[in-house]
Amino acid sequence: MSYLISQTFILLLIAALLGMLLGTFLTRITAATSRAALQARLRNAETDARELRAELDVAVTARGACEAERKSLRERLDALETAPDARPIDADQPAPPPKVRPAPADSTVLSAINTGSDESDDLQRIKGIGPKIAGILQELGVRRFEQIAAWTPRDVARVNDHLRFSGRIEREQWVAQAQALLTTGGADS
Repeated sequence: MSYLISQTFILLLIAALLGMLLGTFLTRITAATSRAALQARLRNAETDARELRAELDVAVTARGACEAERKSLRERLDALETAPDARPIDADQPAPPPKVRPAPADSTVLSAINTGSDESDDLQRIKGIGPKIAGILQELGVRRFEQIAAWTPRDVARVNDHLRFSGRIEREQWVAQAQALLTTGGADS
């Protein structure tokens, strides 16, 4: 019987050693596969990071160019506002439309400019101006595209306050639309 017990012990010992060897082998294979997958993900992440850095550099360069252009335009606008009767900065640009006479500081009503005509334009052709707003603008003395095209930021703020719109005139670009209607002959209809 002791022979059987010793044989069983030896077989169990051999099985344990084979299990340990097989476990070590399988663990190394799994670790190598995981390491290869992680290295591939790292290479992909590094490639993505390089691409994002390149995009960031392009965006920073574009932002710098936009800032320089904005600064240049702000200087041109300031120059135009300080000298309203001066010729345009660029010779190929048309002269700016006549300015709206500013209303008194305590009044929200804009004065009408002298256009030489009592006719009113169809202000509803400007996207964002409906019948109600057109009526309010008429009450304010704004009847022509020329007037809206000549609005200064102060005029826009005053009309926004009067209409109780926060930035709507800028969002819908009423001034630019009025200028476009003037250049395309939209004021004649």
